[in-house]
Amino acid sequence: MSTDATEPPTSDSWQAGTNPRAPGSPGSVPPASDPDQRRPKPRRRRARAGRKAPWWELPLLVIIAVTVAVVLKSFVVQPFYIPSASMEQTLHGCPGCSGDRILVNKPIYDLRDPHPGDIVVFKAPAGWDPDPIPNAPANPILKAVHWAGQLIGLVPPSENDIVKRVIAIGGQTVRCCDSQGRVEVSDSGPSGPFHSLDEPYIYENLPWVTTDRPGQPLAPGDDRTFGPVTIPKGRLWVMGDHRSDSDDSRYHLMNDHFSIDASTVAGSAVIGKAVLIVWPPSRWRTLGTPSTFKQLAVGIGGTGTPVAAGIALVFPLWRNRRRRRTRSQP
Repeated sequence: MSTDATEPPTSDSWQAGTNPRAPGSPGSVPPASDPDQRRPKPRRRRARAGRKAPWWELPLLVIIAVTVAVVLKSFVVQPFYIPSASMEQTLHGCPGCSGDRILVNKPIYDLRDPHPGDIVVFKAPAGWDPDPIPNAPANPILKAVHWAGQLIGLVPPSENDIVKRVIAIGGQTVRCCDSQGRVEVSDSGPSGPFHSLDEPYIYENLPWVTTDRPGQPLAPGDDRTFGPVTIPKGRLWVMGDHRSDSDDSRYHLMNDHFSIDASTVAGSAVIGKAVLIVWPPSRWRTLGTPSTFKQLAVGIGGTGTPVAAGIALVFPLWRNRRRRRTRSQP
């Protein structure tokens, strides 16, 4: 009896995929995978995770932080400590309470002059007697801590820096008082007209005799009436919000033989404009310009002049360009 022999697969059948053991063919057996390929590769990051930071990294970060703080303090903003009660209750510095820490904008007066109503920090003029300045410690470590405290406004400065509110600027005339005991400011000289300042922020005002008027002899017990005083160009008339406890322009006018130079502050002595109370957190707020000074600026054409000038320059250019576009259209 004969049997049919099965012919062995040819090379063509292997290439055509007819080989039962070829991958992908019916009944094929998957090839054994390489165990080395299935094993996950070790991560190099695990080896790096245990490496320590270089010893110089922390000192470098400290140096960078101090450098940035010094640059900001010198050119941009500077924190100040309020050590006295002359600006109560706008700025706290009374005995027994924690003095406010404020931020002072330094470059603003490189762009414009101080305006009436600004709260400014300035170098004390000659003859002005600010509160005594504590001496810096002699110990190098304590001295460094003292310097760092001044850098962030936690320690009083080592210079005679004073904070007051600008009431009048060069060219204006200031006096007190009107029939309600208010300070008056004129942009047209001693003859007026005068604008009376509405200052609800004043704390413990000076005593005043209602019959007294500027330019007349003062009655006994009147410490509020003064003027009129015309402020020289480049100088400022400043007063504290705590009028009865502030060695300001009025105080020095009455106690320095009515000297205008001795009672005003040079614009070049101004360090910057106080813009923000940053400490304590319960006192966080901005320090803007009271509306009474904004009305004065509008009345004398102070703040409106730059805006009007800008519009006057831009409007002709805009109009000329609009005409060109209209002509180019078919």
